[in-house]
Amino acid sequence: MDGYSISQVAERTGFPPTTLRFYEQSGLVRPARTPAGYRSYDDTHIELLSFIGRAKGFGLSLEEITELLGLLGDDECAPVQGRLRDLVDTKIADAQAKIAELEGFTAELRRVAATLGTHTPAGPCDDSCGCTTDEPVGVARPVVLGRRDDDGDAPAIACTLSANEVGDRLALWDATVADATGREAIDGGTRLSFGRDVDVAGIAALVVAEQDCCRFFTFTLTVGVDSVLLDVCGPADAQPVIDSLVGAAS
Repeated sequence: MDGYSISQVAERTGFPPTTLRFYEQSGLVRPARTPAGYRSYDDTHIELLSFIGRAKGFGLSLEEITELLGLLGDDECAPVQGRLRDLVDTKIADAQAKIAELEGFTAELRRVAATLGTHTPAGPCDDSCGCTTDEPVGVARPVVLGRRDDDGDAPAIACTLSANEVGDRLALWDATVADATGREAIDGGTRLSFGRDVDVAGIAALVVAEQDCCRFFTFTLTVGVDSVLLDVCGPADAQPVIDSLVGAAS
């Protein structure tokens, strides 16, 4: 028998026979029929199925793939490439939106995690233990992780960034902390050590931006001959927040 059987095509392309039959019913790939009524595929069908598999990997819908196959049949690359680029750009925008949403949600979870354990009442949960809240997770709002001193002079342990902004900021901190060569506990906070070749200007810009939105932090950047030190300090009840930002000292 000339051509490939459906089982041979399934083996070559990775599509199960049920999917190949579905593609035939949908009009995407139309195999010939032998005199006995069996499906017969050729190399053109294999190429189409390879294209379909690649398009599915990009997250394209069946309708979008059908549109591209119609353009592909005209034997002109430019229209196919142009439309594929439009579709891929849309998928990129969708993926970036989902990433931003997940980063914001992750940042909110980190902030909630930082509040847990700062206050544990002897009896039932109260308004300050962090277990219960009237506000849903994911709402963009200033997050208060502690209390202002009674005299009102000390900054509240709070961040004024929105959930999405916090996601971007935490990504910068993660990248910065990844370059640290050491981490140790100091009085009032944590000290990070870096090699002398670290981007000092980048760290300085980051801590200035952080202090603008989280005024309870105190940062000290020391540039030595062989190393760079960054001290991240705050009130005693801010240590969980510091640990969440730069990691707990061993």
